[in-house]
Amino acid sequence: MFKLLFKSIRSRMLPVSLITITLMASMVLLLSIERIQQATKEGFNQSISGVDAIIGPRSSSLEIVLYTVFHIGRPTNNITMKTVDDIRQRKDIDWLVPIALGDSHQGFRVIATEKDYFQHIKYAGDKPLSMSSGLAFNRISEAVIGADVAKKLNYKIGSSLQISHGSGESIGMKHDDFSFKVSGILNKTGTPIDQAIFVDLKGYELIHIGWQSGKKLFSLDRFDMSSVTDDELTPKTVTAAFVGLKSKLTLFKFAKNIQMYSDEAISAVIPGIALSQLWSVIGLVDKGFELLSWIIIAISLIAMVTLIISSIENRKREMTIYRANGASAFFLSKLVVFEALLIGVTAIIGAIVFVTIVSYLATDQINVVLGITPKFEWVSLEEIKIFGIILLAGVLSSLVPAIMVFRKNIHLGLS
Repeated sequence: MFKLLFKSIRSRMLPVSLITITLMASMVLLLSIERIQQATKEGFNQSISGVDAIIGPRSSSLEIVLYTVFHIGRPTNNITMKTVDDIRQRKDIDWLVPIALGDSHQGFRVIATEKDYFQHIKYAGDKPLSMSSGLAFNRISEAVIGADVAKKLNYKIGSSLQISHGSGESIGMKHDDFSFKVSGILNKTGTPIDQAIFVDLKGYELIHIGWQSGKKLFSLDRFDMSSVTDDELTPKTVTAAFVGLKSKLTLFKFAKNIQMYSDEAISAVIPGIALSQLWSVIGLVDKGFELLSWIIIAISLIAMVTLIISSIENRKREMTIYRANGASAFFLSKLVVFEALLIGVTAIIGAIVFVTIVSYLATDQINVVLGITPKFEWVSLEEIKIFGIILLAGVLSSLVPAIMVFRKNIHLGLS
């Protein structure tokens, strides 16, 4: 039967090829969206790794994650450095890195932190931050910039930059009396880190000397820097602190203890839980694209059935010859079903091969443009389920022309 099937398809190569390519294109779209969605979700959940908890002022966990991890929004309050130092002394803490937010440079957020930030903060599971050139800051006048900042502003090692007071829509005066020099440029991570500028906490405190309520009272140009002690450059407050625990088993107990801290209203956010909650909200966009792909596949299946039905009228002579040679009506019906099955399988294999090869060859470009790194795999279990549903739908839809062939040939046989 298969030999006969291939000969029949070969005699109608052009229309069958067109419908196969159409169906394959729709499956390429579905598969691409599925893989991009998966890579985006994994990248989203791994925007910051190695951090067990984020300590911040008492507020929504999503709000804290947004401004500390994704640099979206503004913190409503700060926490005192005394509280940070108290928490740092806890026996269950392995490391703690404070951060201060609030300023920006040409639309990019400035993060004031300690040098240990680049040692402890990871991304994409367990990948450490690394420099494409230069080193982490060793002086209060040095800065480290993300890959996107360096590319967009064309900054190199040694480039000077001045920070503006405020961020987003509330950018104020520029700290034009003090400049930072780029000491390091981070490798591309595909996370918000690429669009951040990192400076030392003491350097950040220095540029705010002489400022009050967002206004500059006096310039550092007329200020005697040698008179400033190291203690005076230690910030009194910070925005938040990233924490790594000695044992993840103590995470929920730690979060509960921080919530009960008596000296200040603070909270400990578990990044993994907060990111999952956030994804449940923004992941609806991907569901919309996925629905669109299924609609396109449904249209392609309808087109395939339409082709088969329309070809039945043009295949009267072919069907008559089959019947004359002893083929039953049931055999001809099976021929129609297997034709639809073969078109579906060919389209699926073509889509898998095409998307996998493109993903493999364009991994670096996808990472640069979309900030995600798709996994290289031929087909996943979830994708097998999806293709199984498509094949089943294709076979079921082919039953319509198959029944038409069966009834027509039974009628011809009786007459």
